Amino acid sequence: MDIVTTFDFALLDAGAYHLPAITSGREFSPHGLLDQALTLILDNGSCWLLPHATGHLGIRLASPTAITHFSIEHAAMPMMSHRREAPCSMILWGFLQGVSNIERFHGSPQLQGLSYSQPAAEVTKACKEVSLHRFFMELAHVSYGPFDEANNQQTFPVYPNVHAAGLDFGIVVLEIRSNWGADSTCLYGPRVHGVRVEL
Repeated sequence: MDIVTTFDFALLDAGAYHLPAITSGREFSPHGLLDQALTLILDNGSCWLLPHATGHLGIRLASPTAITHFSIEHAAMPMMSHRREAPCSMILWGFLQGVSNIERFHGSPQLQGLSYSQPAAEVTKACKEVSLHRFFMELAHVSYGPFDEANNQQTFPVYPNVHAAGLDFGIVVLEIRSNWGADSTCLYGPRVHGVRVEL
């Protein structure tokens, strides 16, 4: 199965949208550009431009999703400076909520270590204001490589224990921890794949 062509739950046209309270760099990125990060447009410059090498994008998915994989792309441009703006180290965080999810989490000791670390403080604070009993867990920690023009779409699985536990998520945060050496970072549409969960 070609994961990249499967349904994208983080796509703007599918009903996903960014969450300003858990997105960094809003003062540098107009609302339209943040929304553009959730499209499939890969034209040069049609990205969410962060003024730093790090940042985070909060996404309300199109529906609750049992996430299996996520994909990152970068425009296939020949300039080395553009490629250095691509994200490098990233963590995908899922916001765990709902009684059945919490019960599954506590019933799976192998999962609990994935909640020991948390995303940026402002992200955690914003979500704690919604509920003290909900929290983020790490779904995957990956590295994207922009230097292979034939492989600018790269797909990563979530941790096997997360998938096996049957957890679903309606909110995710993509945290960029580094890029490839540029002063700013350009993020094109992250894609989230999995199985829609009917509530």
